[in-house]
Formats: sequence, structure tokens, C-alpha cells
Amino acid sequence: MSAASPPLPSDASPPSDAPRVVVDAGGEPWARVLGLLERRRRELPTGSVLQIHSANPLIHTPLRAWCRSIGCALAAETETGDHRTYRITLPPAPATAAGQLPTPCENPENPERS
Repeated sequence: MSAASPPLPSDASPPSDAPRVVVDAGGEPWARVLGLLERRRRELPTGSVLQIHSANPLIHTPLRAWCRSIGCALAAETETGDHRTYRITLPPAPATAAGQLPTPCENPENPERS
């Protein structure tokens, strides 16, 4: 067992490439992992690093496709025995054109606007 690193002072921020959230997906199927990723993506600020641990080799291909579809970067992928670790950098929010109202997805507080 290795020693834990000392906690950061309360006014210090983690390094920019440090994961903000680590998701241990175990052997869960892609559908369950996707739900976790989508929830975390909505909760985290843009540019955050999300780390996923999975024992399910079948999530590799759909995870790469999901990253491409939302514009995030699969920054690293490592394999240790039967587990894989993925590091994903979340994309910035799409910019809204000047004068254009946000879509209901961009502004869920007011679904009447489109």
C-alpha cells in the first residue's frame, strides 16, 4: 500500500490535468456507463478531466465514439491486467451566436424559448 499524497491547502487548486472526478464503472455495461458520464458531464465545468476505471473491455469502442460525438478529448488510456483507465477532457460549452436565443437544451430553466 502506498502513502497517500498530502491534501492540498484549501486555497490551492489541483493541477489542470488532475481528474476532477473518478468514476469506477467496474464491469458495468456501456448503457450504465453512458448514464454516469452524461450526468458527470452536466455537473462538471468545461475543461475538467474525468477519469473512468472499467473492467468491461466492451466499453472501449462506444466510449471513443461518445467522445468524438460530443467533442471531448480522450486524453489517455491505460490497461492494467483486466482493467482499463480512461482520462477524458470535457469540451467547452458551445458558443451561442450573437443575438441568437439559446435552445431549450442550452437554457433548461426556460423551455419555452427556442
